[in-house]
Amino acid sequence: MGNIDFQAILATLKVGVTGLATTTVHNYLNEAKADGLKMVDSLKADIQTWGQELAAGKMSADDVEFLVMAKKEVIEMNALKQVGLGMVKVDEFKNGILKLIVKTITGLI
Repeated sequence: MGNIDFQAILATLKVGVTGLATTTVHNYLNEAKADGLKMVDSLKADIQTWGQELAAGKMSADDVEFLVMAKKEVIEMNALKQVGLGMVKVDEFKNGILKLIVKTITGLI
């Protein structure tokens, strides 16, 4: 596989986060976008590494999904918590972003 344009992948993820925020927690759009974009940014190095390893055949799509979803517990959504959004909704939004990351990375193959 050729070179992977990770800047384009990150841009795609950022657009996806904004769309997800609009459809899931629209009453807290600014906070959701801030938390979601911060989450993508914090995983940038991992996204690049996992994408490269997947493209090189060093890991499977299932491996990528496992690694991405394992990040769920260590990622905080502080802006959404501060405005009082319930934990169930925060977790739904966080899961949506993680699934978007998995879909985007595994879409490389």
